[in-house]
Amino acid sequence: MSSSSRALLGAAIVFHLLLLVSWRTGTLNPLFFDATVTHGRRGWDFYALYQAGHNVLQGDSVYESDGKQIEVVIPDGAYTPYRYLPITAYTLGVLFNLFSPLWAYRLWVACIELVLLACIWLTVRAVKDRDRRARMAAMWLCYTPFYLELYMGQFSFVQGALVLIMLLAAAGASWGARYDLPWVASVLWKQNTALFAPLMARLGRWRALGVLAGLIAFTALPYFALVPGSAPAFLRNLESGSPWFQLGNLGFRQLVFDAMWSAGDVLGAEIPTFWYTAAQTAVVILFLAPPLAFTVLDRRPDVVYHLSLWMSAYFLIYHHVWEHHYVMILPVLVVLAMRERSPWWWAIYALLALPTPFYLIDPQGQVAVLDAMRWTPIRPLWQDLAYHASKALPVLALYCLLAWRIARPIVARWRARQFYLWPFVPGGELGPPGSSLAVGRSRGVP
Repeated sequence: MSSSSRALLGAAIVFHLLLLVSWRTGTLNPLFFDATVTHGRRGWDFYALYQAGHNVLQGDSVYESDGKQIEVVIPDGAYTPYRYLPITAYTLGVLFNLFSPLWAYRLWVACIELVLLACIWLTVRAVKDRDRRARMAAMWLCYTPFYLELYMGQFSFVQGALVLIMLLAAAGASWGARYDLPWVASVLWKQNTALFAPLMARLGRWRALGVLAGLIAFTALPYFALVPGSAPAFLRNLESGSPWFQLGNLGFRQLVFDAMWSAGDVLGAEIPTFWYTAAQTAVVILFLAPPLAFTVLDRRPDVVYHLSLWMSAYFLIYHHVWEHHYVMILPVLVVLAMRERSPWWWAIYALLALPTPFYLIDPQGQVAVLDAMRWTPIRPLWQDLAYHASKALPVLALYCLLAWRIARPIVARWRARQFYLWPFVPGGELGPPGSSLAVGRSRGVP
């Protein structure tokens, strides 16, 4: 390993240690909306799981968060409502109730750190060159959304680790349980990777699809049937409501709303709610259509590209995307940087790894005491747009680059009059999942 690589790795370790120190002291909290608006009280998202586990023990719905209906055991009552499938609540949530809320949260943070170390180990194990190993490890250690993952006690990084396992398996053309089980586990854990289902069908992973359907039927449907109101409460996660200002929302759909409202404000025109809602629907269609089309049109799919495209699409189509959610795009960037020496992956990584300009907008942390700031536009309006674009536009760039790389060979084959539409495959033209033909351009990790 060169001296510069050792220096980079050393600096990355020091930086990560500073994140851990700040997790305890709150020094970096003013840089982040979530840490500021919650008054420095940590563990909000973890306590959703803890309270849901307590609800199970008390015979209440895991989705019930009204303090008048349940026994709230969270310090200061500061937690977010539980949003996931019930299996996590009545297994892991109940298990954490063996400890006090604070110690359970600390234990969960330690688990997240162990998952980070596992991700680094899996990454460096897949790379032969020591200098590249140092760079890959630094990518994991210098990613500021991870700070909020620890602060909130979130579950997104575990999801990202499962996505990493899938990507590494796909990059090495390694199929079977190494590929299927992480996907099934990820959908049960945080549901957003259900977006991969069309690709899984395209790759012929029918056993994984069947196992997932069976596990959901076995672990969730009885609960929904026996606990009144639980199914509607879970399904409300899919409801976006009418778009409006939301300072903590850093998704692309929020940026579209802010841009439309700002344009109307500058032009002195009041845009009807219908057009805001229509624009949100158009965004979903616009960014789901290409991955779906590529899934059925790509004769020799590069599975790493396809998985990465579906993952980046999530950040563009989902209505609520918080800063800590961006840890789920980190494994995509790590694997892409491992496979290709392209400056684009590093540029996108750098933009996503940096904090948002939140501190420049609210250096005094007024959002913690003026709740209305969360639901009103930032002025001047260019600051509002710059803040919300700081994460959304890099992911948009990633999406476009991936879409272009997938589309090029498809278009080239069309020009050569070689048309393909799955599942209408002429005999012998598509190998089984895991074969060199089915993986196509997917290259092994150097």
